[in-house]
Amino acid sequence: LAAAWRFAQRTGRNLVIDWRGSCYLDQPFINAFPVFFEPVQDIAGVRVICDDQINQRSFPGPFFPSWWNKPSIDCVYRPDEQIFRERDELDQLFQSQQDSDANTVVCDACLMWRCDQEAEREIFRSIKPRPESQARIDAIYREH
Repeated sequence: LAAAWRFAQRTGRNLVIDWRGSCYLDQPFINAFPVFFEPVQDIAGVRVICDDQINQRSFPGPFFPSWWNKPSIDCVYRPDEQIFRERDELDQLFQSQQDSDANTVVCDACLMWRCDQEAEREIFRSIKPRPESQARIDAIYREH
């Protein structure tokens, strides 16, 4: 999330947090972000879209990485090799300090440690767990 936010900040793009299909929920069309975190509309000047309106939105192509330009039926199965390839393409784009000609940049690969610590700190300052999630975190913390 921090790497995608930093890219959006640097390029003047909106950040869409779309965590549908999360392994933490059994409903594939529910965005996990608003289930676990308080709504946020802005992170340090970057407009954020992170609610379930995502199901009614259509994002303009072309897309980067190019794999996302395939017809949806071809995107049902994404092999690990493809995910790793996308991670490397995104890493190269983010490290280049350039933008992409694509209208939509899809960051759907783990990019941990691919951004600066200040970006990570900004994310942690800006997002807050929902009260029920925070209560569970606090209980685990007290227990251990």
